[in-house]
Amino acid sequence: MTADDEEPAVKRSDDIERLDTEQCRHLLRTQELGRLAIRRDETVDIFPVNYRMHDDKLYFRSAPGSKMVDLTSNPHVAFEIDGRSGRRVWSVVVHGIATRLSSDEEIARSGIETLRTAHPSDKFNYVAITTESVSGRAFTGTSRRWNSGSIVVFGAIVVALIAVAGILSQILTR
Repeated sequence: MTADDEEPAVKRSDDIERLDTEQCRHLLRTQELGRLAIRRDETVDIFPVNYRMHDDKLYFRSAPGSKMVDLTSNPHVAFEIDGRSGRRVWSVVVHGIATRLSSDEEIARSGIETLRTAHPSDKFNYVAITTESVSGRAFTGTSRRWNSGSIVVFGAIVVALIAVAGILSQILTR
């Protein structure tokens, strides 16, 4: 485990922990999927986007469409990621200005061309979000009685018991 893999320390305020800027940036560097909030007329739209962080900017690719039109008319955006590590739940929100990249040098330097995206469409619009503010919160959630690991184990035990019962039934009916 490297120093970058370690979870950052948090400042506790009541039950909510406020993350400082460096802690937020650390979490932003560890994720690939976030939600981009864009203002459209009198409403706000939210889009899931694959992204990467480079030099304290967030970069994503987009296909042509309403997202790019709205970014052109109103570049002020919000970007959010969240996650869970055991019982610890966290969220990071970035407010900033989105700008379509026009420099091949900046596109190459950011590494955004190599970012894999979930949607197979061609995405030749490269966008950088310059951070104006970043904030994060975390808290320790309640323990869950069942999680996916315990459900899998329980299911395996049930299947094994059914198999044993079937074998015993065949042996006893001979």
